[in-house]
Amino acid sequence: MQVNSTSSINTGLQTSTDTTSTSTQTLTRADFLKLLVAQMTSQDPLNPTSSQDLLTQTVQLSTLQSNTSLQSTMTQLQGNQTLAEASSLLGRQVTVQADSSNTAQGVVSGVDLSSGTPQIIVNGTSYSLNQVISISTASASQ
Repeated sequence: MQVNSTSSINTGLQTSTDTTSTSTQTLTRADFLKLLVAQMTSQDPLNPTSSQDLLTQTVQLSTLQSNTSLQSTMTQLQGNQTLAEASSLLGRQVTVQADSSNTAQGVVSGVDLSSGTPQIIVNGTSYSLNQVISISTASASQ
């Protein structure tokens, strides 16, 4: 759940506004629960929070949990997609940007996963997928 730093958060106790307009803050599940507990413990006993408000907050917590789970799943899918992309280059001729002024060319001979993100191996050197400039079918002589 993203909260723009210029928006207000009303906990039932007080209204807090962050005046820094360039940053955003992320509320976690723990933050949400702390706000809910603070609201419940500080409410007016003669005018308690309505059941509709509690239901709304429960739905918001459930939505936060679902979004967190979805984000985790999307991150895993992105990793799997990157691995599939790297694997699809095996045996293909590629040109990679080795550094700011040099390129390297060769056949992708493997995929290295040791850095946490898939990297292709060309001529014995690992390269990130974002360094690939061009891809072609490897020639029969190689």
